[in-house]
Amino acid sequence: MKASTQPVLYGVGIGPGDPELMTLKAVRVLKGVDVIAVPKSKEEATSLALDIIRGVIDLKDKEVVELIFPMKRNQKELVEAWEESRRQVIERLEGSRDVAFITIGDPLFHSTFIYLLEALCRESPEDRFYNIEVIPGVSSINAASALSCTPLAKSGERMAIIPATYGYEKLKETIEEFDTVVLLKANKAIDGIITVLEESGLKENAVFVSRAGLAGERVTRDLDSLKGKELDYFSIIIIKKGR
Repeated sequence: MKASTQPVLYGVGIGPGDPELMTLKAVRVLKGVDVIAVPKSKEEATSLALDIIRGVIDLKDKEVVELIFPMKRNQKELVEAWEESRRQVIERLEGSRDVAFITIGDPLFHSTFIYLLEALCRESPEDRFYNIEVIPGVSSINAASALSCTPLAKSGERMAIIPATYGYEKLKETIEEFDTVVLLKANKAIDGIITVLEESGLKENAVFVSRAGLAGERVTRDLDSLKGKELDYFSIIIIKKGR
């Protein structure tokens, strides 16, 4: 039971894709709420997050609200989309209904929930008639590490997590400075990444993981086999100096 009578907005991490990697708390919260908010990149798209929870949560008596978070660079359009999502969530909370915003991975790591949270936090906490609670989830990095059996960091080691499109010169500097480097969304930058790793003498210390926790999981240390290939959006490279 809730400790407060105020409605609650839950940011629920549902893990990397395998429903069995959802936490017990995530499942309990999703079963108990009235409304499930689902982030989507565009109206006609299907929601991977919703597909993941279908096998665990009975959606029959729940309202599913689709929130559009467009993949655009136009800041004005993005702000308008975030504000519309905020409006829809507030509307349900004003009806004293708990809302769970589901997100793949963890809600506070490279998640669309962050944008909603920022929009909501523009108002003073004293003026808020609802509570916000975040349910952490297994991230894609943890899933990729487990799938490839690659330790992320031992005691005293330092780790950096950066987008693969960070810039190759900066990537070189990061590799030199940290013991472990995790590259997110490595699909479109793979050829340049391989070149940097070759120049750094670390190509044999890297592992490529795609779709960890989803159908079609792939793990390979043969990075040359990836050159010039069209790779999945959910792709990660872990570079481990001490391997």
